[in-house]
Amino acid sequence: MTVFEKIIEAIRPFGYPYTAGVYEGKEKRWFTFNFSDDYGDAYADDTPQSVIVEVQIHFFLPYEEDFTRVKNKIRNAIFRQGFTFPEIHILKDENPDIRHLVFECKIEEREGE
Repeated sequence: MTVFEKIIEAIRPFGYPYTAGVYEGKEKRWFTFNFSDDYGDAYADDTPQSVIVEVQIHFFLPYEEDFTRVKNKIRNAIFRQGFTFPEIHILKDENPDIRHLVFECKIEEREGE
């Protein structure tokens, strides 16, 4: 399973639209996700034995909505898919009516995945 497939497995149960990159729909809540870094790790004989992929998973929702419960549920769903426990940044979007949560985490990508 690819890294993006693992992200989708984590967020699909929430029932909100999702996409890699920019969401252009009309829903009030949605996910986007992207790679933020990708590097070799666990070197042996000057060759990486694994690749660490850092990702950002973004959740957007109405600004006035209480986000604390859903934030914790999303973080736990991502963690259960094998990612490191996400660090969360809570931002105000350019649109003053939107809150933007960013979940940053890592996962090891093995050869052939």
